[in-house]
Amino acid sequence: MLKTIAGHTSARGIHRYLTRKNRALASDYINLDVPEGARDFDWAEAMDATRRSFGNDLPWRGKRVRTYKHYVVSPDPKDGIALEALRDLATSWAREHFSEYEVAIVYHDDNEHGIPHAHVVVNNTNVETGRRLQDPDPKALAASLQELAEAQGLTALRPPQATGVAARAQRRSPKRAPETFRSEYVRRAEQELTERGEYSWTADIRARVRIARTVSRSEAEFRSILGTMGVTMADNSPKAERRDWIYALASHPSRRISGERMGLAYGRERLEPLLRSGGARRLEDAGERAIAAIAKRAVAVGDLAELRSLSRAVALIEASRARCLDDLDALLEKGGDEAVPQLVGYVKEKGLLPEERPAPAPRKPAARSGIRPVGSRRQDDAGRHARQDIQDKRREGAER
Repeated sequence: MLKTIAGHTSARGIHRYLTRKNRALASDYINLDVPEGARDFDWAEAMDATRRSFGNDLPWRGKRVRTYKHYVVSPDPKDGIALEALRDLATSWAREHFSEYEVAIVYHDDNEHGIPHAHVVVNNTNVETGRRLQDPDPKALAASLQELAEAQGLTALRPPQATGVAARAQRRSPKRAPETFRSEYVRRAEQELTERGEYSWTADIRARVRIARTVSRSEAEFRSILGTMGVTMADNSPKAERRDWIYALASHPSRRISGERMGLAYGRERLEPLLRSGGARRLEDAGERAIAAIAKRAVAVGDLAELRSLSRAVALIEASRARCLDDLDALLEKGGDEAVPQLVGYVKEKGLLPEERPAPAPRKPAARSGIRPVGSRRQDDAGRHARQDIQDKRREGAER
């Protein structure tokens, strides 16, 4: 089960809550420099300093700042998960979604059943770009965690059943679950055709949509790029139990498929909020332009082999979260899939990634000491401690 809690203050409060009374079983970190041999690492101070240096600890357009996200990963008690297995699950999930953010993962077993669970604290600042964390789609995060849990032989971490008012609301307006919780879902017919080297129109649509979603920064741009690649996109029936988009080949309108039938990563429920927040932005502008140009030329001359190669290269960049060729070279050193060297060669040949990691965005000057944002109030110690006690109790309740 995955629970989400938004933080709006310094990370010191959540750090104190997670580490007090020596109840932390272990800790893992992403993008945080832990001094060698340090037993008590103050990751809250590091996160607060990063936010200040990028100016991301101030309100945005009158809205209260969200300083961090706190996720609680609670395995099914029936699995009897060991601490090391939980650490593998939690770190894999965090790296998949927050590889460019500072992350602290603290493990407890102080719940009612004594089952190890993980607290994942994600700072609000992308250390590569300096941008603030866009609120990730909770359904996509939960689906990804379910996939990883199932891959480890664990019970899928399904969300808890609604009770009370929420349950009555669901009965009045039932929402059908997706056909699959996988981001990528290839049906047997598509897989068999691909393995035999034969044409699959589903695989063809999948390749084009994957390319378009990688380089698009809005829904309008997504539709436009799909159009240049010969794919139409329409809303599904308003009577459908789940909202989705229907993709079809413009040259063969009868060859059509809904996004979620290819996996959640192609469906409207996941793509719409992503595009609304500015797109994935995994690539530099030059890389996005190169991908769009290659795809347009391939469609114009009917070069489906080029489209497939481009799509597979884009999938490799997405899966590895590579930002430069050095990242792909490091991936080659690890070995693995036999197709990786060929795809890395394609990325280099087409210039989809820069040779070196792009420089982070310029840092904004930190606020001068003693100067508070307009409208803020100085808190007295008693009031601050009282509010902190209330926050700690709420966190304990969310953990049960």
